[in-house]
Amino acid sequence: MKILDIDMDYFLEKAPYFILQECTTRASDDYKPWDKDKIIDFIENNLGLSKSNKIKGKIICHHHEALYYWRDLINQKLLITPFEVIHVDSHADLASFEIHQRAFIADELLGLPIHERINIENYKSYFKEAYMPGIGNYLLFAIGFRWISKLTYVSNPNERGDDYSRFIMKNFEESSKIIQLYHNPRCKIQKLSSIVGDINIFEKEYLSTSIPEPEVLFEVKKNINDVKYYGDFDFITFCISPNYTPKSSDFIVDIFRDYIEII
Repeated sequence: MKILDIDMDYFLEKAPYFILQECTTRASDDYKPWDKDKIIDFIENNLGLSKSNKIKGKIICHHHEALYYWRDLINQKLLITPFEVIHVDSHADLASFEIHQRAFIADELLGLPIHERINIENYKSYFKEAYMPGIGNYLLFAIGFRWISKLTYVSNPNERGDDYSRFIMKNFEESSKIIQLYHNPRCKIQKLSSIVGDINIFEKEYLSTSIPEPEVLFEVKKNINDVKYYGDFDFITFCISPNYTPKSSDFIVDIFRDYIEII
């Protein structure tokens, strides 16, 4: 199955960064949205969506809400795991700058049985120190849940599209084009950030004694011309991200309502 996961900040000429999830202020109007015709052209000719054949989905406020929506669909047996995600966004949402959250997933969450990992509400009873899914890391949680088989990051064409850590990649090598998480009961991954000396030796030892998670194919598309889909999505999540988008971009929500059957 295939999910189209869109953040409205993709449709900004330049996207903001490093805004806290708790921020309730809209992004500055200095961040300009694309014009309406350009957005519709991308929706219909690059994503392949059609007003006459709406895709089931949901419009959400903050992007980590997608994780809970997917869980509801899975529990209703409407969404079968693992599934493919096409993530259209100005940010990868893979905990690039969140060292503690990445460490929590690798060192703690992956130590749980698979069926218990999705019980987010129980984390505080499972762990002494728990990190909850957030707007900048929810996709890494979904991978930790073993929900995703392939992830395509359609990055903002005016951004670099490299905002993810090599420590989520197979063998810690970005060139692998595969995301693979590791759990090591003997050694915490957070130690990698404090190693003095030859880190390669420590990384090899860490990897050789780790329990690898399933591989997730990973592709980054930075050029709009490389984005070509045919509307064959099972569900859509469209996120407004009010702290990352200006009020002047809210017309985009109304555009997408014509392509989504809200469920």
